[in-house]
Amino acid sequence: MRGTITATGIILVVLAGYALSCAIRPFRDCWLCDGKGHHRSKRKRKLSRPCRWCSSTGKRLRYGRRLWNRARRVHRDAGVAR
Repeated sequence: MRGTITATGIILVVLAGYALSCAIRPFRDCWLCDGKGHHRSKRKRKLSRPCRWCSSTGKRLRYGRRLWNRARRVHRDAGVAR
């Protein structure tokens, strides 16, 4: 019983930490271009091309922030008509 409470507490602390980090820094570096906004093609051409995953910004919205934005949007759109 005590082990279950401890494990639940640890999971809640980790989730709260991740939520806080998503609130402070909602964007992360793009995984494809490593935050550069462009990458070399697979054929090793000298010209680099824009990154299609981050739209050449080098940043992507984190998964936790994406989930938070979606939950907030659902809550806002589900307003009760009076």
